[in-house]
Amino acid sequence: MFSVSIVLYKHRPEEILPLLKELQAAASVQRVWLVDNAGCQWAEQLDTLTKMRYIKSDRNGGYGYGHNQAIRVETGECSHHIVCNPDIRVEPEALDRLHALVSSLPQALFMPNVVYPDGARQELCKLLPTPMNLFARKFVPSLAKKLDHRYLLRDADYSKRFFAPSLSGCFMVCNFQALRAVDGFDERYFMYLEDIDLSRRLAVHGGTMFVPDVTVVHEFQKESFKNPVLARAHIKSAAQYFSRWGWIFDLERSKLNRKCLQELPRVEHL
Repeated sequence: MFSVSIVLYKHRPEEILPLLKELQAAASVQRVWLVDNAGCQWAEQLDTLTKMRYIKSDRNGGYGYGHNQAIRVETGECSHHIVCNPDIRVEPEALDRLHALVSSLPQALFMPNVVYPDGARQELCKLLPTPMNLFARKFVPSLAKKLDHRYLLRDADYSKRFFAPSLSGCFMVCNFQALRAVDGFDERYFMYLEDIDLSRRLAVHGGTMFVPDVTVVHEFQKESFKNPVLARAHIKSAAQYFSRWGWIFDLERSKLNRKCLQELPRVEHL
């Protein structure tokens, strides 16, 4: 069975109820933790539903901090835990197929095919970033255009499963025991890059895999590109990330990225 955690921050009920109905209808979902980081006391009323569990956060400690509260109180009887954004939509039958799939595979972390509402695939399978990857994407689009082809694995055959060391936190399917073993999210990140940090740790502790067998829809807004406050938070998290793992020299990054590129199934170009 799946357990699921969703972190809420000043969300309105209508923004999250469609997803909750889908999770409630999925046979493979046993529990859904609604973590209220701020302004969502209405979600406490949903605790009466069979699968819903409400947690009022003691503070808005950020995305990873919120999910960790659910991870810590989850009993562990579910084999896999889904870290899920509130703006995800997924068919109940797709969740059931996904559970059957990941239960048969040994990896620690999985991400399905993630698309925009119009059906276009989101580029969420990546190499581990260098400082230049993130700097260029923020400030030098012309350089980013050159670097992104490799960084975003644009040569990959996305009809096949493959290893990628960086998978998106919008919808992470984690082996629960592996998630506990690496102590969940690093709470030093308030917002942004906490998913890259967790993904690389799980890549070492069991492996990661993109699985195109199931598709979910994600309303991806890229708010940090438009909101100066969020942009500053993104830059702060990037500094924290590279200070932890290495700005120039990061042997683990090199090893994981090399493994990804060597094993990557590629589209054959005519």
